[in-house]
Amino acid sequence: MTTPYAGSNITGTTGVIAVDKVGNHIRFYDPESLREIKSFAAPEPAAHELAISHDRRLAFVPLYGDGIYGNNKNPNNKILVIDLEVQALADVIDLGEMTAPHGLVATSDGKLWVVADIPNKLIVVDPARREIEASYDCPSKGAHQMTLLPDESKVYVSCKEGDLAVFDRGRRTWTAAVPLRAPGIMTGNGSGSEGVMSTPAGDRLVAIDNANNDLRVIDTRTDTEVDRVPLASSPPTNPKRSRLAKLMFSPDGRYLVATSYASALAWVIDAMDLRRQTPVPVAKGPQGMAFPPDGKSVVVASHDSGLLTRIDLTEPRAVAAYDGGSGIEVLAWY
Repeated sequence: MTTPYAGSNITGTTGVIAVDKVGNHIRFYDPESLREIKSFAAPEPAAHELAISHDRRLAFVPLYGDGIYGNNKNPNNKILVIDLEVQALADVIDLGEMTAPHGLVATSDGKLWVVADIPNKLIVVDPARREIEASYDCPSKGAHQMTLLPDESKVYVSCKEGDLAVFDRGRRTWTAAVPLRAPGIMTGNGSGSEGVMSTPAGDRLVAIDNANNDLRVIDTRTDTEVDRVPLASSPPTNPKRSRLAKLMFSPDGRYLVATSYASALAWVIDAMDLRRQTPVPVAKGPQGMAFPPDGKSVVVASHDSGLLTRIDLTEPRAVAAYDGGSGIEVLAWY
């Protein structure tokens, strides 16, 4: 099965790859039983995030360093290239001065678009030539996550401490900035956004702010905010702690699933009406999610608990749990 996306939000029947950030391992699971079948250690710290090539041959995992955003004292500067057929490390791409690579997407021309948050750059990497093709200064502070429209016309960069930044790939320039900060908040939580994802049609984009974890809906034609939807039953969280939140549309476009690291909740949301939400308790520290090819469930990785939780999308409720290594950040069927 194929989808129009180029990040980790795909599905397929061949296998499951997971990035165990806490254990600094790449893990592979049986796509039916979710039993771990193979793993290998990342050669350096620490594996974060995931993108998969359009032909499903390769996966790309950045090595961010041994810290977190704002406290990454030993940043790394590399991207792992993983052969999905043999489930093994195929190459390591050195990014030189582009330290702390994090969010990334793979485009249909074989290139990688990556944000490096310490230099605050958007970079274009040619994996075949193992080199950086271009780099662009991000206009907002804290470039950390990103998404690509299905037609690949624009890249949207979610920034921890600034406006959502819009980059036109054809014109190779920044074209818009969408304010998401809370009034009067200029740094830290409240000044930017977290997870970001395009709808399958590409007409809207949803980002989660890090003031209240509200869903911020963007019209991708005008790059302006058109709606704001709170997550139901989202508890107050400490502004001095991470408000990391992620979201992903199901490959069939029927559901939006969101997670909040600080709340131990996942939300199953009707993609046609974002106010129709069901919060589902999961294990501590939920982050990434992935969709099996049957479209009936989503699997959420709890980074702090080493657990994978399967949620039935139609009920919705947690129906099963599986071992998730030391602490998986992201995973995907392919």
